[in-house]
Amino acid sequence: MNLVQNCRDLLVYSHEVMCGVLIIPVLFGCCVCGFDVMNVQLENCTIVGRKLYTIFENKPYAVFWDIPYGQPPIGILRFKSPKATQGCVKGTSDHTTLNIKTCPRQLDEDCLHLSIHMPISHEQTLNSVLVWLHEDSKQHGPDFLIDEDIIVVTISYRTSIFGFLNTEDEFAQGNMGAKDILLALKWIRDKISYFNGDSSKVTVVGSEKSAVLVASLLLSPAAEDLFSRVIIHGGSALSPADYRNYNFDVVNKLYWKLNGPFEKLNRTRLYELLANASVDTLISASQDLFDSTEVRDSQRLINTFGPTVEKTKPSFMSKPPTTVYKRKLNNNNVAVMMGYTTLDSLYKLHGFEKNRKLLKNLNYNFQYVLPFEGSKDEFLSKRYKKIRRSIMDFYFVNGTIGEGSLRRYAKYVSDQVIYPVFRQARLQAEVSPDIVYLYRFSFKGAFNVVWDITVPGLEWRGATAGDEICYLFKCKSVNGAYNSTGVSNERHFIKKIARLLANFAKFGNPTPHKQDDLLENLEWSPLENHKVTRVLSLARKLKMVNFPELERMNFWDRLQTDFFADRLPKDDL
Repeated sequence: MNLVQNCRDLLVYSHEVMCGVLIIPVLFGCCVCGFDVMNVQLENCTIVGRKLYTIFENKPYAVFWDIPYGQPPIGILRFKSPKATQGCVKGTSDHTTLNIKTCPRQLDEDCLHLSIHMPISHEQTLNSVLVWLHEDSKQHGPDFLIDEDIIVVTISYRTSIFGFLNTEDEFAQGNMGAKDILLALKWIRDKISYFNGDSSKVTVVGSEKSAVLVASLLLSPAAEDLFSRVIIHGGSALSPADYRNYNFDVVNKLYWKLNGPFEKLNRTRLYELLANASVDTLISASQDLFDSTEVRDSQRLINTFGPTVEKTKPSFMSKPPTTVYKRKLNNNNVAVMMGYTTLDSLYKLHGFEKNRKLLKNLNYNFQYVLPFEGSKDEFLSKRYKKIRRSIMDFYFVNGTIGEGSLRRYAKYVSDQVIYPVFRQARLQAEVSPDIVYLYRFSFKGAFNVVWDITVPGLEWRGATAGDEICYLFKCKSVNGAYNSTGVSNERHFIKKIARLLANFAKFGNPTPHKQDDLLENLEWSPLENHKVTRVLSLARKLKMVNFPELERMNFWDRLQTDFFADRLPKDDL
């Protein structure tokens, strides 16, 4: 298809029907209408976008909002694998009418859309593509990466009960949200060239909950050849909170909530309720299905509606991630960047931060959780107490938790995230012929919004989960502060991070050039087997350091070897 001819054909259509003004062709299939409207001819459709400018460099780019990539998963398609759109698909150019909340929180299941942010340039080149997965992606702008000539695509996909209910039969096979992402990536592979994107250079980025899904893409046969690189922050496919076999418990608890307690499970009745209930009813019913006692008895955190191993085909994940790593890795020709914030789970401890005396109670009621899969122990059994004592002795001075132990406790709960990240990075580096980069985010500045909201009274160094986002993408909540006085250090840091990510998306190497005025002489070394673990410290100064958390990671390795290596994981994955 001749995209230049498409643009010429579109000139006539747009001039007569849409603009009534002179239209200037830009690149291949794109046209600018006046100063703020832009069009792309996509097969038999005209996709209308809006022209905007980046916050730092005032660089022009076009944004095409809410382009459907799948049929609305409503009615008979609720809880089913997504189906591709048929015929002409159109987005919207009016961001004022956008529903800015991500599905299904906006109480609208018609959420299988993607938005494309495209740098405007007269150069005849294809740009690398970065796909941003986050439940609140519409709250974040692509400005920093647009300045680096990267196309940014955001994807909305089904979450919670709508995306990850698994009834272990044809009603809800599980991982529907992950399959939404696969369908969107196929759309990008097939159509991103219309937006001047290079389908051979697609990088998928995920933070927090979406990080688990991006990490799982590395292990899914269904994801092969859909991307060339991934960036994973604060999540891992090896998190024991996911891929756990408690689907029957979820189904039974949902039946109680929807049909009344003490009723014997009737799947036919349950499926009627699930198919016909309103969105807000299902969201309400899916909340707090597992209580703290069940977490205590499991010794692992529980993600009620997360990715699961499927029993039906076609599947996103048919084997546990640990099994995939032990056997054959699927997407092994993919460059990987993984990272974490230094105090990832600190945001959960605002209650302890406000009242430090509560920490003392943990001495008598310390209910541990483990950052790896395996069998569970009876609460307060001899073996349980032995494991608990090992954890307390390692993390706390004299094995005692006091009012001054908040930072140590924060490290302990944060390691429930950091250890699975490190473990997957290490395994990926061992089995993959491609490179794996590891970073540590500890920058503390004006845009650590999660820290400022949850634990504003702490003047510690470091960052908690979500603090990295406003340095990677422009956050609408603090939009006015980016160009304010007093944040020059933050702006410089943001530009460095954008350059690293852009280089990785373009070349598979975040520091490909020895001479870079912005990054100076920084060289990011990948993980190497049987050598000292080196990570890039993303702090006030960017530099390579020996992995600061290594002693803590070694502790969990030893604990797993000492207590779980010789036991069959009865409730494992």
